[in-house]
Amino acid sequence: MRKKKNRIVVGMFWGDEGKAKLVDFLTKYADVVVRYQGGANAGHSVEVDGRRFVLHQVPTGILHPDKICVLGAGMVIDLPKLVEELQSLEDSGIDWRNRVRISPRAHIVLPYHKVIESIMEEQEKIGTTKRGIGPAYRDRAGRIGLRVGDLLLGKNHIIKLLDRWLDIAGKLYERAFDAEFQSPSDVASVLESSADFLDRAIIDSTKFLDDTARNSGGVLAEGAQGTMLSLNWGTYPFVTSSETTAGGAAEGIGIDLRLFDEIIGIAKAFCTRVGNGPFPTEGDENLQKLLRGTGEHSYDEFGSTTGRPRRCGWLDGVVLEYSTRINGIDAIALTKLDILSKIRPLKVATKYNNFSAIPSTAEEMSIAEPIYEEFSGWDDDISKIREYDKLPDGAKEYISAVEKISKKPVKYIGVGPSRDDLIVKE
Repeated sequence: MRKKKNRIVVGMFWGDEGKAKLVDFLTKYADVVVRYQGGANAGHSVEVDGRRFVLHQVPTGILHPDKICVLGAGMVIDLPKLVEELQSLEDSGIDWRNRVRISPRAHIVLPYHKVIESIMEEQEKIGTTKRGIGPAYRDRAGRIGLRVGDLLLGKNHIIKLLDRWLDIAGKLYERAFDAEFQSPSDVASVLESSADFLDRAIIDSTKFLDDTARNSGGVLAEGAQGTMLSLNWGTYPFVTSSETTAGGAAEGIGIDLRLFDEIIGIAKAFCTRVGNGPFPTEGDENLQKLLRGTGEHSYDEFGSTTGRPRRCGWLDGVVLEYSTRINGIDAIALTKLDILSKIRPLKVATKYNNFSAIPSTAEEMSIAEPIYEEFSGWDDDISKIREYDKLPDGAKEYISAVEKISKKPVKYIGVGPSRDDLIVKE
């Protein structure tokens, strides 16, 4: 009998739902926290004792001194940026050494990939972060990518693989777009320096994760972005380049999905989206200002990675039901409920007028007509409340609506930015 639960935390919308805060809270019940997909395009922010930490590639569990953190094989890792992130944590007094493990099977984001993504973004206007994530995943599928384990074979081996990349892919961009790429020797030197800094952190942890999950338990899997940015199940092509759903956890970590005891879905109390793509419940200018904030607070709706203002709107119950089903959600964490205080009436989209379910194409999703149910809301400041029973009736009514739509319990309720601003609803 395992002493601790194995859990997956997954975003239910377009990312930015507040996954990091819940992972930070759940880390106390875990021994290992592992990121299973994505890369430096993710921005997970946590406020601890008045200090705000923004993590891009390192699992959120690093903020707890006794936890092991694993960067899984499903990630694409920007190694120089990872070094910067770890150095910044070290400068803040957080000891990461002997606690971070990096899968040698994870692919590397090259400076070449950032050049390509900038070109692609000019052509396609998807709204990416230009961090090279998509091209890195494309090279992984095209079997011309570099993996972290390649760094252990020496500089000459790295240069050989980079020469191959330039010969197969680089020449196409040079001819078509006059793209300029750094020399393989220069890129290899930076990667080699990154590997030296990471030292013994590059180690295959699949067997360790499997043993932990099977025996003691306590594996906490952390996803990046959200379900509606899934390559398979999101609003394609306005999506990320990896599998963001709970199903991506087993692939990105390398352990049996059946070892997980609980899948927790994170849903913001309203919807946000960064970048282009369909957003059926996007609000008018006035509503967006109310939900987004001015940018003066760390919790306002501006991207942790890019600083871009997020598009904001009412909660989309159609997406909520879809995401619950796709991920096999067991319980929901509803974040940022405090932001809805004094906004009256509140609205939740319960269905689309012109579609019976989530459409499969972005073109159809862009013309979806939401039908709303209104709720009375509340005026009280709920940010200091820590017990469910003490919430105003309007807040309880709103939470009940989420439970009714998803047919799952809302177990965690976020009422502020700090790690302690959380209500656990039994």
